[in-house]
Amino acid sequence: MFVKQIQNGLDLAEEAKNITAIFDTSLEPGQVIPLHFHDDIEELYYILSGYGMMTIGDETKEIERYDVIYIPKTFPHTLNNSGNVPLRFVTLSVKVKGDERNNYNN
Repeated sequence: MFVKQIQNGLDLAEEAKNITAIFDTSLEPGQVIPLHFHDDIEELYYILSGYGMMTIGDETKEIERYDVIYIPKTFPHTLNNSGNVPLRFVTLSVKVKGDERNNYNN
């Protein structure tokens, strides 16, 4: 049985076939995750509390508690805590091979 706590991220590469990591993240008001992308990882963000502005590719949308955001591999993305309270979310990172799923460059 695999039971561990998420503390500054949990690497799951040895335990799971395609799930690479899970993170419990908190952004303080005004804090930003810089624009970046992943060549072979797709992500899901689950917002636990707070709100902010999420940009994926050319789209920007306000996100809030209980939202689930899907980020395809190779899509540039950034998250800004535009609120006045901490923005807390869980990120699930999944490894995607070759031509599976979407590509921003297609």
